[in-house]
Amino acid sequence: ITPIKRSSVWVASPYHNLLAPLLEIMKQENERISNLEELLTHYKQKLRQRIRYSVYDQNRQQMERSKWYTHPLVSAFVDDCLERGADLDHGGARYAFIESPFVGMSNLVDSLLAVDALVYQEKRLTLKEFSSILDKNYEGYESLRQYILNKLPKYGNDQPKADKLFGHITEWIVDEMTHYRTWHGSRFIPGMFCWIMHVEIGKSTGATPDGRLSGVPLGDGSGPAQGRETKGPTASILSSTSWSHERFIGGIAVNLKFSKRLFNNESLEKLLQLVRTFMERGGFELQINVLDREKLLEARKHPEQYRDLVVRIGGYSDYFINLSEAMQEEVLLRTEHEL
Repeated sequence: ITPIKRSSVWVASPYHNLLAPLLEIMKQENERISNLEELLTHYKQKLRQRIRYSVYDQNRQQMERSKWYTHPLVSAFVDDCLERGADLDHGGARYAFIESPFVGMSNLVDSLLAVDALVYQEKRLTLKEFSSILDKNYEGYESLRQYILNKLPKYGNDQPKADKLFGHITEWIVDEMTHYRTWHGSRFIPGMFCWIMHVEIGKSTGATPDGRLSGVPLGDGSGPAQGRETKGPTASILSSTSWSHERFIGGIAVNLKFSKRLFNNESLEKLLQLVRTFMERGGFELQINVLDREKLLEARKHPEQYRDLVVRIGGYSDYFINLSEAMQEEVLLRTEHEL
């Protein structure tokens, strides 16, 4: 949220890869961690370190901009620059918070649940052994990966354990961000939209405990990871609104994709009910694509025939043929619901 004519809000600075701290912990000698609660404690310490470093880096940049940059014309039209006698980059705007998106929350929750099941409950693996399997990108362990993907709990299916863990981590992030201030004295605000960064970050992230392979995009926004909501759109909506969106004013995007083949007037009314339910339960932003997979595949083969095909991504819309091949694949991976 960037109030019109009153803000110099710095958006998407920086993106936090939520899987990185967990993978780092698993690579280290952490056999003394004996349960999920202790693992979460270690995880929060790692994520806190990354947040603090990013705060330092963002404040350094803000300090440098206040010394070397000015926007006099724009500043003349933004409240309260004239009243304060200060440029946008000198702290003149009424709202000047920094928005930091956290990417891969659904993957993180699914990964923590997988570690809890395989390491602490079933005791099939140690953290170090699990990390070694991830380093191999599950090569030789496909049966284990399928077990993780198909048998263990996944966020997005109205499962209390997954939803509660998601809410616990988001609440901790919101509280943690209240401890920091920008160079000009404003706040750091968390968000959970990703634009295209779930694809870019995914490229540099190795295999993860949730069954995701190396290089595959992370979950888009704050909804379930691609293809994992198996109980239908209602369960997906209930999970996505089981935690508070209120303080994530940096932005939250929940994506839903529906099959165009089975869409009719009755389906439209059901869709409106889903949207109303999402909003009444405190949802921030719901993004809906009504497409058919065949048309998307055809557009990849013959882009010149589909120049007007628009899809919703992660906080914005774009022409499908203009997307990178990886981003097109991510859209195709999303669960296609029916109404």
